[in-house]
Formats: sequence, C-alpha cells, structure tokens
Amino acid sequence: MISIFIFVSFSDLQVSNIIYLDSPCGVGLSYSNNTSKYTTDDWHTAADSHAFLLKWFELYPEFIKNPFYISGESYAGIYVPTLASEVVQGIKAGVKPILNFKGYLVGNGVTDSDFDDTLTSLVPFAHGMGLISDDIYEDVQSACYGNHTDPHHDCSTSIDKMHDAIDGLNIYDILEPCYHDPNAYKDGKGNTSLPVSFQQLGVTQRPLKVRKRMFGRAWPLRGQLKPGTLWPELAEQGSVMCFNDEVATAWLNDESVRNAIHAEPKSIAGSWELCSSRIIYARYSSGSMLPYHKNLTSQGYRALIYSGDHDMCVPFTGTQAWTRSLGFKIVDEWRPWFSNDEVAGYLQGYDYNFIFLTIKGAGHTVPEYKPRESLDFYSRWLDGKPI
Repeated sequence: MISIFIFVSFSDLQVSNIIYLDSPCGVGLSYSNNTSKYTTDDWHTAADSHAFLLKWFELYPEFIKNPFYISGESYAGIYVPTLASEVVQGIKAGVKPILNFKGYLVGNGVTDSDFDDTLTSLVPFAHGMGLISDDIYEDVQSACYGNHTDPHHDCSTSIDKMHDAIDGLNIYDILEPCYHDPNAYKDGKGNTSLPVSFQQLGVTQRPLKVRKRMFGRAWPLRGQLKPGTLWPELAEQGSVMCFNDEVATAWLNDESVRNAIHAEPKSIAGSWELCSSRIIYARYSSGSMLPYHKNLTSQGYRALIYSGDHDMCVPFTGTQAWTRSLGFKIVDEWRPWFSNDEVAGYLQGYDYNFIFLTIKGAGHTVPEYKPRESLDFYSRWLDGKPI
C-alpha cells in the first residue's frame, strides 16, 4: 500500500521537512513483533499512524510549533482524511503533544465507491481521452444505465468491449509503456493479478457491472470476473501489472542498503515487496470520505485535491465529480495554472479553502511524472500563495 507523506514545516530556505511513513504496519520496511497487526483496516491504520505521530513529536519537540500537513496518493485518499480526523480529535481532546495541524493534500486518491466506480470514473475518462469509440461509450451508457433491447446484452458485456479497447495500456499513465511480465503473459490473458494484500475481509465481490475498483487500481480483469469471484483467487496469478520491480526488490533487500538507511535486516523486518503478501486489509471499512472532507474543511483546515490527468487508475473524472458534489461555492472558476510560463494544468477553487487541481500529462503518482510542476503547486499552496 502507499506510504503517507507527512509535512512538518516550511520556510523561505526550504519547502518542507518530510516524514515518509510506511503505512499500514507491515508494508515497505515496516514490521511488528505482534503479527496480529498485519490484519488491519482503515480505522486501525489511522489510529496507529496517529500514535506514531504523537511519539515522533515527543522525540523531536523542536518541530511541534511548525505548521503540520498530511499528504498521500492513491489509497491514501482514505489514509489521509481518516488520519487527519484522528489528529483533529486528538487536538480537541487535548492529547499531548498538541500538533499544529493546518491541512492536507490528496493526489489521485480513492474517495467514494460511487464516484470511483468504473461507470462514473473510468468510462468517461476513456471516452474523453479517445481510448474508446462513441459507439462503445453509447453502448455502455445504454446497457448499464438504460434498458437495452437485447436481453442477452448486459452491462458486463459492454464493459468487456471497453476493456478490449484499453487492454495493454499502462493504467498508471496511459502515455507510458506497460511492462509485460513474460511469465504472467505467457497464457495470453495479460497480467491481471492482484497481490494477496488486496483481499477484502469477509466480502464476496459483486458482478462486473457493479464492481468497484479496489485499492484505487483499475484492474482490467477482462473475461475472468464472475459473480462470487473473490480477490484472493485472482491474487494467486502473478504480479502487479505494468511494473517491473526487479531492481527495487534487489536494492531494498540488499543488507548494506538497509543498514545505510537504518532499516532492520531481513531477518527481523522481512523482505521488501512491492505489494506486501503478509497484510490482510479490509478496504473501504471507513466508508465514503466525503463526510470527512466536509467536516475537516468546515473546521478551517485547508485541502488541496490534485489529479494527474493521464492516470487511468483513479481518473481525474471521478475526482472532479466528487469535489464538485460537495456543493461548496466556487470562488476561483476553472482556469489554467502555470509552471515555467507554460500551462501546467487546471484549477477550480472552492469555499472553505478547498481546491481541486489537475496536472497536465501526469500519471497516478504526480511528482514522479511532473517533478517541477509538482514543486511549484506544492510550494505555492504551502506558502498560501495563489497557484
């Protein structure tokens, strides 16, 4: 799962000091001597992260007065608001140390099952980007929303047509090449696997026509989804699509590297894996994040929600829809924003210090694809300047 980035200060000499937090416990290079910690959910993750922050500020009290922000991407669309809520509750309860929490950022984050749904988010994205034809788009609209004249032509059949068109694209950035694992592709079905950490506790998955993307990943499981199919069954098939993690795996499991970055050896913390096989996580256990965003912003906390506009994993179309659905008054109407005198994306500002922003040409992890533009909008926002 995705790390949370926690920003603890900024000044004229540097943009911010950053804590990189592997979360939930057991991912990345984190571990626990209590293996029950590896069966977890949104609530436990937020509580554990809050406990970590309190301990960290106890150890480094020189940072306690610094403006403090929380940020993350992908499934951190859930981690960030839930942790922010825990922090605010702690502040209200007078839990020491008192954090100087100011706001949060979420990039290409999953938020609400209805807005993250394939029909609400992925279909309009694929159509708008020219990845599916008008005919396919209209067929999906008719079969999935209307009454199709052919009783044998259901929603899942239409969705399959869309997946036929987008199959093989890099879902994290449709402009980037997709690495194809030779072993995963030898059967001709494509790399459509999920790591075991993606399984959802006690939940039988629904048919494709109402299936939600889990963990913020738009997995094209074309031709393999049936009513009652469980994610653990799919997890046994291989590795994460479009990624070659051989170099990262070798580097982060080298004992000299782990020693240099002060991580525990494999004998204690276990091996680094792109997707941890030891985590069992009940996703979406906290429900929709829309009430969290409303609650946090109504209390005066700033929020910047940003999207790389070429991400097909958590498309900007769904994020734009849910940010608009909050019903906040528009105070900065849709307009381009600039980096290095070039249009870098588009922005819409709302009441309650709530901003939705796109980054032109960026994929799922925005700073990876557009580092200069990311630094620009990030530093301007932190400094309270117009983007």
